[in-house]
Amino acid sequence: MRTSSPFPVLSLILTTLLTGCGSDLTLPADGSPARLRAMSGSGQQATVGTRLPEPLVVRLTDGAGLGVSGVAVDFRFTSDVPGARFEPATTVTTNDTGFASVQVRLGTTPGDQTVEAAVGPGASTGLLATFGVTAVAPQDDGGGNPGKGKKGKGH
Repeated sequence: MRTSSPFPVLSLILTTLLTGCGSDLTLPADGSPARLRAMSGSGQQATVGTRLPEPLVVRLTDGAGLGVSGVAVDFRFTSDVPGARFEPATTVTTNDTGFASVQVRLGTTPGDQTVEAAVGPGASTGLLATFGVTAVAPQDDGGGNPGKGKKGKGH
């Protein structure tokens, strides 16, 4: 007479249980910065020397997609743009959900201006986000006076 070992049955039960639960398993993230994404603000335009209507916003996440707080994000123009600046500063710390934002005052030269946001001095491509914005020349009223009406008082 042959006796059955309980090990194959136990192994089959454990395998079934572990396979069924595997997709619901969430491991804790380590909290290390893994990805920096431009969330909003790209594509805006405003008159030279003025502030963009909306801030540039990035989000820093870890490997599990959770926001990473307390990390410095550096914002910079990719080329020399006279008169351009960031408000409140060029370096902003991520908030509790991993977001950081700056207001941008465009430079005094019309044209496309590219802004980068980066984590760390030697940021890899995964920790770099790019925004494209445009500074437009003031509108000329046809009388050589940018921003003024065509007809003055008494005409």
